[in-house]
Amino acid sequence: MIGLGAGSVACYARDGQAYTYYEIDPLVARFASDPDYFSYLSDCTPDAQIVLGDGRLTLASEPEGAFNLLLIDAFSSDSVPAHLLTREAVQLYLSRLSEDGLLVMHVSNNHMKLESVVARIADDLGVPARYQFYVNDKSKTEMFRAQSSQVIVLAHNVDALKTLDADPRWGALSGDGKRPWSDDYSNVVGAIWDKKVH
Repeated sequence: MIGLGAGSVACYARDGQAYTYYEIDPLVARFASDPDYFSYLSDCTPDAQIVLGDGRLTLASEPEGAFNLLLIDAFSSDSVPAHLLTREAVQLYLSRLSEDGLLVMHVSNNHMKLESVVARIADDLGVPARYQFYVNDKSKTEMFRAQSSQVIVLAHNVDALKTLDADPRWGALSGDGKRPWSDDYSNVVGAIWDKKVH
């Protein structure tokens, strides 16, 4: 997982699963690991590895096909790390997945329409993508447990997405023909504009 935050995702862990977190900020890692502040890691994945450093650079040192699932959760702030949202970055993520592995990207952002950014990359790479905009319409008390979120799942092939395709909450995602972000090109202003007009 790229982007540790408080470590709440740890509590989705099941027996037999191994978790590795990639976190650029040592202070975030320190607070997430300290049960006096947050107990997700200590309670749910006490044996998880935390790798400090830029998520893309540190992930590049892992062997190809090493993971069954990669979660990229680093886009919710005002300052989006664009280098984690390029064609080359997504190629790297996919290369580190097993053949039936899933790339999960949490693209919720108050200022930018990032699902369009990822959709263009998926189209350019020729990989299938699915999208869900989960809206929490529960009571205010329930909203503290699960916030509304936008999630995209990419895979090497459609067979890996069969479970999602059987769930009507997930839909196919396709690009709009605009230029995909790459290591040589990004359009943050365009993503902000897309959010404002859609």
